[in-house]
Amino acid sequence: MQARCSFRALALVVVLAALLSLPFLGRAFYTRGEPREAIVAQSMLKTGNWISPPAYNGAVPSKPPFLHWLMALSSLPGGEVTEVTARLPSALAFVIFAGSFFVFLAHRLGNTTALLSCLILLSSPEWLRGGATCRVDTLLSTCLAGALLALFRWREGGFVGIPWLVMALLSGAALTKGPVGLVLPLAAFSLFRICEEGISRNVLVRVAAGAALVALPVAALVSAWYIAGYVQRGPEFLDKIWYENIQRFTGNMDDEPHKHSMLYLLGMLAVMLLPWSLAWLLALTKERKEVWEATKAPHQFWSVLAPIERFAIISAASIVLFFCVPASKRSVYLLPCYPFIAMVAAIWISRWEPRAGALLRRLTVMAVSLSLLLLMIMVVLVLVPLSPDTARLGSSIVEATSCLKWIGLALGLAFVCLLAREAVGASAVGRLAVGLILAVVLAGPTVVDGVMLQISPKQWLESPTVRSVLRPDLHQRYYSFGSEPYAASFYLNRPFFAAPSQLLTGMVIFLEERNLGRFSSQFQADFREIARYSSGFERQKDLIAVEIVGRANNG
Repeated sequence: MQARCSFRALALVVVLAALLSLPFLGRAFYTRGEPREAIVAQSMLKTGNWISPPAYNGAVPSKPPFLHWLMALSSLPGGEVTEVTARLPSALAFVIFAGSFFVFLAHRLGNTTALLSCLILLSSPEWLRGGATCRVDTLLSTCLAGALLALFRWREGGFVGIPWLVMALLSGAALTKGPVGLVLPLAAFSLFRICEEGISRNVLVRVAAGAALVALPVAALVSAWYIAGYVQRGPEFLDKIWYENIQRFTGNMDDEPHKHSMLYLLGMLAVMLLPWSLAWLLALTKERKEVWEATKAPHQFWSVLAPIERFAIISAASIVLFFCVPASKRSVYLLPCYPFIAMVAAIWISRWEPRAGALLRRLTVMAVSLSLLLLMIMVVLVLVPLSPDTARLGSSIVEATSCLKWIGLALGLAFVCLLAREAVGASAVGRLAVGLILAVVLAGPTVVDGVMLQISPKQWLESPTVRSVLRPDLHQRYYSFGSEPYAASFYLNRPFFAAPSQLLTGMVIFLEERNLGRFSSQFQADFREIARYSSGFERQKDLIAVEIVGRANNG
């Protein structure tokens, strides 16, 4: 029998998710990845090409277009892509998934465990960071995890009817990052079915038939975009698809980006689940006798778990193991497993609730102490600058925090506290979990906003000084050497191109300080520096704009 979903607890989850994402959409881009995706949406609006618009240097975009479609659609009312409209799809996915996740769990595990699962998920640093980031990872993760939850619900109904929601979510995942969005969730769910129903010919046939029923319509829909992309871009399109999906998985990429070991990936997973991974470890330590007994009889231990718990464990393990295979590894790749880890953690913590309360109290004290330390560091940077760089960082933090969004955030958090008091009732675990999250939220984004504003080139690129030396003619081409200044391309609102083999007088080239010597030796040309950006952190990466004033002898 399904439990009744608490509206107050649902409101708490949705409001908290909105507060943790929506107020931060206007942050300046400071990483390479965000403006790289945003300039594709810019290109869509400029060229009207919604199939495979030219990315940086006119290349085929490295990802399918679902996220870019959503960014472009959200930018249509204003007529331009901004940080807010570029990040809005990720934030909406973040909020909608949080509410849906709670409803799904509340009907199966009860409101307290469902609430704790959502709080663990929302406060995990990696998942929290993705909620206000213009990257494909949050949209992929919510679609992929949502599809797995919808598949479990379909199984509960006896596989009756056509799973339209499953197909829609799998299509979204596949059109966000490629075939992995279709293959991985179906493989994980098929493995779960085999573990539940046993290995036999009939079971394998049923599992394969169910997977085919879902996969074939999705593959047909997604293939329409691939065919259109090939018709439009030709062999270049196929080369990009092969490079991003096959060579990346097999580790045969020329540049070998993000090459790490499996231990690195697992270590980052533990770090990005703090403080909850620590709570889990402490809980296991407290119950080491039970755990040791379970390892001596793993089959019995597995059999006593509820189906939804086994489903969560298999889903999380499948996702982690899948991304351990390719040489290219980043912690953000594991985002789809976070909801399932949060689910299992909440179940285990609730199971040990008398002792879990003590664990969470200690973690809350640690989080409050860390928050106070961060606030003290901020005050020192603002009031007692130790160098010009820290003075500039301090002023950036003041600028980032002196806005109405923090008043709104404070009022929203007060509302969350009131909701939490009613939603969690007498549950010590629930009250402490809310306190733990609020302690982190109150201090963390304050400092992060200031750091982001400091290391982003936004203010420099939009300053009157730079605008005056960079020609306002929108037909003027800008070039880059040695790196891809995606942020410059986005904020100057024009495409950039790789420097050609022959430079001509009047060309404007963007390059980093560390590449200046190589540029001078490779292109024997006279040039003058017209603008320079320095974040004050990595001087060798200062971004320099130079203008060619003499013809190059060779390239």
